Amino acid sequence: MSHACKILSPRPENLDLCANLLRDGAVVGVPTETVYGLAGNALCESSVRKIFEAKGRPLIDPLIVHFSSIEKAEAHVEFNDHARELAARFWPGALTLVLPKKGTISDLVTAGLASVAVRVPGHPVFRALLERLDFPLAAPSANPFGYVSPTLAEHVESTLGNRILAVLDGGACEYGVESTIVDLRNPDVPKILRPGPISAKALRIQNTDTPTATSDETAQAAPGMLTQHYSPNTSITLFAHGEQADGIQESEAVVYNTKPATSELAANRFWLSESGELSEIAHNLFMLIQKLDHANYTRLHVERAEDAGIGVAVNDRLSRAAAKRGGSS
Repeated sequence: MSHACKILSPRPENLDLCANLLRDGAVVGVPTETVYGLAGNALCESSVRKIFEAKGRPLIDPLIVHFSSIEKAEAHVEFNDHARELAARFWPGALTLVLPKKGTISDLVTAGLASVAVRVPGHPVFRALLERLDFPLAAPSANPFGYVSPTLAEHVESTLGNRILAVLDGGACEYGVESTIVDLRNPDVPKILRPGPISAKALRIQNTDTPTATSDETAQAAPGMLTQHYSPNTSITLFAHGEQADGIQESEAVVYNTKPATSELAANRFWLSESGELSEIAHNLFMLIQKLDHANYTRLHVERAEDAGIGVAVNDRLSRAAAKRGGSS
């Protein structure tokens, strides 16, 4: 299949080109520090609709709106003191806040809810693009709905290249998993709706039970809450952290957190980190799963991460990916 999409280096003229495409109502692939996003004008309903159409995303799954500063965000969103405190500590960065919206944000962005998920991203390329625009950008992950999130520009080009015109290349994403989402609609009872790079401990939030979708047919409070998500085409089975996968066929692949001992190495053994370092495991997770999904294995057996720090986010993504065919164990 021929691709109309161009991967563009982040030179000023290419940033200007993408800014003009966005002004004209098109959607563009953009790098963030978490995963690559598919961006469109958050204040233009026709642009927002193109995001849903390009991804095949259900309208019940809301989008995150990205701003260049908290001051810009406050023009469209009702902030409270707790939200301002977290924004001061973690923005620009991998934190998304769910807050009451003002009338400027389309109901299409928010799945008809009176709240909106907002973030000030830290990636310099994405920030340079936002600075060129006088409107915020709605941007979910730049992949077909439900598939593994993209952490390289090439991932975007290979899956959405026949549906979009351009993707800005910002290199490999720093974190490799999506932002932490905190519900601050009631500032006295903050809830983590999606774990991510910023931990509950860092946020000083006690409520760490990540809710799953109340129903996969009703509007979700935030993205990434549907029971099945982040799934490759190949089935995934999970096994416990620190355990060994048993009874593996040659046609199946095994993914460990840490490089196995030399005696256990085989062509179908893979690992996410030489040392087992959690941030490296997260950084490489989606990248390796994308690679193995194109390698004709019949099943992927993946070790759960240590349930701490960003490992909580890794396990959340793995559980949703394995839910595709009841593959979690």
